[in-house]
Amino acid sequence: MSVLEKLKSKTNNIDVEQLKKRLIKELKLTTDNKDAITQVEYSLLDTLVIILDTIHQSKIPDGLYTTWLRMTKDYWYLNGYDKLFNNTSEEEGNSKSNVKVKSLQIGDTTTTFADTTSQVEINGITYSTGTVEYSEDGLIEKYKKDLYRHRKMRW
Repeated sequence: MSVLEKLKSKTNNIDVEQLKKRLIKELKLTTDNKDAITQVEYSLLDTLVIILDTIHQSKIPDGLYTTWLRMTKDYWYLNGYDKLFNNTSEEEGNSKSNVKVKSLQIGDTTTTFADTTSQVEINGITYSTGTVEYSEDGLIEKYKKDLYRHRKMRW
């Protein structure tokens, strides 16, 4: 069973192909990069599992379409897939923008720079991507309000 078939079997009326196309467009990926497209499918599956585990249902409700999309985008950036699969030619020109001043001491004129390439800011929260500091609990916490609206009680 392919990843897309697994995704389709766990949704009610959500068009998974359309969701995948929208996600590819919003992540600014090219369709000729097969590895990136495959990783998008796996990211959709991973976030689907997180959602279903949180809401205690066997299929994802239609009302969680945008939440699923936003969670997958956050999951993509938090795991550093944007740096792995995006074009490096655009990033080469912006290499200086990934460095910011970490500290500045006037007395002996010491300046410390921090490399921000491994950090992503999502809704005011800065995450270290691709490290053990990333946790799915943070992703669930961010979308808890939307997810709990569709949550079923377990006995």
